[in-house]
Amino acid sequence: RDASDSSSSKLMEEWVSVSFAQDQDGRSFRQTRRWSAMPKEEEAKPPPTLLERIEQNDPTLKELAGFGGYGYHRIATALRKNATITSFKLSNCQLGGDRDEGCIYLMQALIARRSNLKRVSLARNFIGFNGAAAVANFIRASQDDPSIYHSIRLDLLQNCFEDEGARVIADAITDGTLQDKAQTIVDIGLEKNRIGNEGLLYISNMLHENNTLHTLRLGKNDISYEGVMKSLVPVLKQNTTLRVLDLSGNRHIGDLGAAALAGVLSFNQTLETMILTKCSISEEGAKRLLQALYNYTSPSAVLEQSNHTLRELIVCQNPILSTSFVGHTTFLRDAIHWNQQGIASSRIYKLNSFLMSIHGPRFVHSTNVPIELIPKLVHKIWRIDKSIDAVYSYIRGMPEILEI
Repeated sequence: RDASDSSSSKLMEEWVSVSFAQDQDGRSFRQTRRWSAMPKEEEAKPPPTLLERIEQNDPTLKELAGFGGYGYHRIATALRKNATITSFKLSNCQLGGDRDEGCIYLMQALIARRSNLKRVSLARNFIGFNGAAAVANFIRASQDDPSIYHSIRLDLLQNCFEDEGARVIADAITDGTLQDKAQTIVDIGLEKNRIGNEGLLYISNMLHENNTLHTLRLGKNDISYEGVMKSLVPVLKQNTTLRVLDLSGNRHIGDLGAAALAGVLSFNQTLETMILTKCSISEEGAKRLLQALYNYTSPSAVLEQSNHTLRELIVCQNPILSTSFVGHTTFLRDAIHWNQQGIASSRIYKLNSFLMSIHGPRFVHSTNVPIELIPKLVHKIWRIDKSIDAVYSYIRGMPEILEI
C-alpha cells in the first residue's frame, strides 16, 4: 500500500508481512513485520545517438550533416540500411586522402541503400581521382533506376579532381545518355577543382549529349578564353536545358572569352544566369556582352539579334568601371531588368528605348499599344531600317497587335 510520509511530499511504499510461530510452551502467536522504502526514480533514457537514428530509420532524420564524431566506416555501414535520409551535407569530413577511402566507402553505401536522395555535398574534402571515380560509379548506379533516383544535386566544391577527375564524372553522365538511361543529375558544382581547358572539353562534350542538367558551376578553376572559345561556346549555342552557368574566378577568360560568350547569347534562348565575377573582363568585353543583350544598331537587331532571356548577368569585381563605360552600365542594368519582365515585354522595352534615343518622344508606353499609334510607329521603324522585314519582325514580337 502507499502511505504518505509526514516529513516528505514523496510517497513511500510500505510492505506488511504476517506469519505464525510458537513459543516455548507450544502456544501459537502471530508475527507482523512492516517495512517501507522510497520508490526508485526511473532513470531518463538518453536521446538516441546519430548512429542509432540512422540504423533505426528515424523518420525525422532527413539530412545528414557530418558524422557526429563517428568514423566514416561506421556511418557508411549504417547508411546501407537507411531509407529516410535524402540530403547529405558532408563538407569538411576528411573523405579525401589515403586513396580517398572515405569517399569510396560512402559512395558504395549510397549505391547499396537504393533509396531516393536529392542532394549530395562532398565539398572541401580534397578528394582526388579515386574519389572522383567512386562518384562516377554512383552516378551510373543512379541512372539504372530512375524510380528511385531523380533530380540529384551534386556539390563537389574544392576537391582535387583536376582534368582526369572531371573526365570520369562527365563520362559517367554521358554514358547514361548514350545508353538511353535516366539522366538524374540536374545540378553539379565543380568549383575549385583545378580543372583546366582539357577538363572543360570533357564537360562540354557531356553538355552536348545531356538534356537535363540545368546548373553548371565551374568557378575558380584554371579555365582560359581558349577553352571557352573552342569547347564551351559551340555547345552552348545548341544547348536548350542549361539555365545557370558559373565561370567566376577564372581569371584568364578575359575580354576574348567574354566576347565569345556574348556570341552565345544571340543563339541561346534558355540560359537565365551567367556569373563572370573576377574574370579579368575590361570595358571591351563588357561592351560585347551589352550588345548581345541589347543590340541597338537597328529595330530588327533590337528584336531579332538581342537576347531576351538572360535574367542575371554578374560581372562585378572586373576592371570595367572606366569613365567612358559609365553610361553603358545603365543600359546593361536596364537590359537585364527588361529581360526579367518576360520575352514579349523585353522586346517592347528595348525597341522603345531605341526609338527614344533617335526621336525623343516615347511611342511605346507598355505592352498595350494604342491602335492609333501603330501606323505612326510602323512608319518610324521603316524610315530607320528601310526594310519591310523589320516591320514584320516588330509585329511578330508584339502579338497583342495581331489581336487588335
